[in-house]
Amino acid sequence: MGVAGLLLASVWCLLLLGAALRAPLGATYLGCAALLVWTRPRAGVRAPPLAALLAGASGFVALPAWLALVALTGDALGLPAPRPPALAATPASWLAHVALAPLFEELLYRERLLPALRARLGAPLALVVSSAAFAAPHLEAWSVLTTFGVGLALGALFLATRRIGLCVAAHAGLNAAALVSGLPPARAALPAGASALVACALLAFAWARTRGDAASPPAA
Repeated sequence: MGVAGLLLASVWCLLLLGAALRAPLGATYLGCAALLVWTRPRAGVRAPPLAALLAGASGFVALPAWLALVALTGDALGLPAPRPPALAATPASWLAHVALAPLFEELLYRERLLPALRARLGAPLALVVSSAAFAAPHLEAWSVLTTFGVGLALGALFLATRRIGLCVAAHAGLNAAALVSGLPPARAALPAGASALVACALLAFAWARTRGDAASPPAA
């Protein structure tokens, strides 16, 4: 991963413990994130703008389906009933959850960590380990379960397309839906079944927009 990636991972873990966007730690995070972007390897290729827009819409409508799946999994594992998190749709929340987190987490966990692990562990195990690394700093059991599942989906998307832009857009759309609709969704949200169908359809259209593109990566 390199020094920049490790440093960003450490700072991001601290931010998740409650110091997000607070000086001086917030300034340290932004500096490390900028360093990561500056030095990041070209493991992926750009996604066409329409494909990224479709992926973002897919992430947005997918929220009810994700929460239903997580609820079923958590109940099966015997987790205690979750306490709904309080999300305030403030400018700082939008900046942190819809801009900074999707961009830098996808660059770190999907574009940098996942390919590095894949070269050593193979794709299936690399997908699990990188998703676990993505989920672990969230600490609370339901949050860890949710982010682990989302990490698996985003990692699979990156392995299939090598388009980091699709992952960033889908991640941003999902986080935006949580701010707009609430947790659990109380407004502007589809039923879980329709959510899953529409999200899959939008993602399929996004994927189709990348196929045959002149910037398509060579087959691995």
